[in-house]
Amino acid sequence: MADLKIILLAAGESRRMGVPNKLLLEIASVPLVRRTADSLSAIPNTDVTVVLGHEADEIRTALTDMPVDFTMNDDHATGQMSSVHAGLMAAGEGSCFLIVPADMPRLTTLDCLLLLDAHNAAPEGRITVPYREHEGARQRGNPVILPASAAQSVLDGGINLGCRGLLDREPGLLHAFETDREGFFVDMDTPDAYADVLADAAKYLPAGSKRRHPEWN
Repeated sequence: MADLKIILLAAGESRRMGVPNKLLLEIASVPLVRRTADSLSAIPNTDVTVVLGHEADEIRTALTDMPVDFTMNDDHATGQMSSVHAGLMAAGEGSCFLIVPADMPRLTTLDCLLLLDAHNAAPEGRITVPYREHEGARQRGNPVILPASAAQSVLDGGINLGCRGLLDREPGLLHAFETDREGFFVDMDTPDAYADVLADAAKYLPAGSKRRHPEWN
């Protein structure tokens, strides 16, 4: 059983994008959700659980033949916190849980490995969150890493708590990972955001590219 559990949040209704499901929009001929899952499945010694909801069959089809498990969030219309809860329930025991929104087109395996390095260096029990200073403001990114103790607190708190709610309640649990890597801060919620992604397509690694930790090279 993998010590690290990854929860890929792919249940949302994509309302800000309009008619199309943003997770099924293609970048270099690959659906966004598959690109994100590809980056995560390249992390060694882990299990990936995909939380489904809106257009579950279509998302599952986009992930055909990928080494991931699936769980259904029947309450996905209530918001992301219910998907976090469903993912934690399905993932099983682990030492830490990487919670990943599926709409992050610039997120790479290397980004996740660097975040894991930062989490492993933090005091025990902390929740690791990427942050940066951007345009004069403090910007919080994704994904986040929950230790087992915090994951249990989220489960005990029900779907109205979530990761952000836990940190609001216990700010001392925060371990901020300071980084300027764009993968943590670029999502794809709107048609304009999708247009920006397509305009910058040359910056995006092809799906299936080898993305390795610097220490492995």
